[in-house]
Amino acid sequence: MTDYINQNFWRESLTKPDWYNLLLDDFKRLEKLAENEKDYDKRKAIKHDAFQSMVNAINENRLPIAQTGDDLDFERKTIDTIVIHHTNNKPGMKLDWLNAMQMILLYGKYYADKPDFRGSVWSGHFLGGKQVFWAYHWFIRQDGLAERILDDKYIGWHAGNWDINTKSIAICIDDDLNDKEPSDTVIKSIAKLIVDNYPNMKTEKIIGHCDVFDTKCPGRLFNESWKRKMINLIESRGNK
Repeated sequence: MTDYINQNFWRESLTKPDWYNLLLDDFKRLEKLAENEKDYDKRKAIKHDAFQSMVNAINENRLPIAQTGDDLDFERKTIDTIVIHHTNNKPGMKLDWLNAMQMILLYGKYYADKPDFRGSVWSGHFLGGKQVFWAYHWFIRQDGLAERILDDKYIGWHAGNWDINTKSIAICIDDDLNDKEPSDTVIKSIAKLIVDNYPNMKTEKIIGHCDVFDTKCPGRLFNESWKRKMINLIESRGNK
């Protein structure tokens, strides 16, 4: 038993197809604990072992994952919106950690809300032949590297607004931007990514997660300052 979860219970539950029914109540308990913790490191530690258990289960091929399923992307529309996010974590997040987090936070909760479903989870989203469960199409590192992690044909479950999800691209910055701006390197990387890959995107349709959902993401300074910097770069690049 750790400070926050029963490791044996989580490990055993993650071998079951309907692990989401077994674990979601316990995860909600962790979320409530984290909401009341002001210290960053302590807050992140509360859910750490739960996420690590999921990482281990996936990497060790212990977690049942469906090989077929419904077409969850059948409502994909023409892309006309870009939504900017941040991880709300310190830089350096590994993709297997992102995958585990969003397996629980998004797909676990989705399948737990289907009362008649007891099967294995399925996203229908693949990268390099492996099924993935993250919500973002692009991941921006601190050195400006833009990693393509979902094809544009897939609906990313990122905005908390299904209509927006169906017609948007999600770009996530690998950082906690609650009280700071991203570096110029990161802002330039996003601007270049948008101009190179979505040259016809209207700048008024480049928005923050906070513009479509009740969240601080991607930080309180997005609309106050650095969104304008990003848009200026996009407009200057587009005019060349």
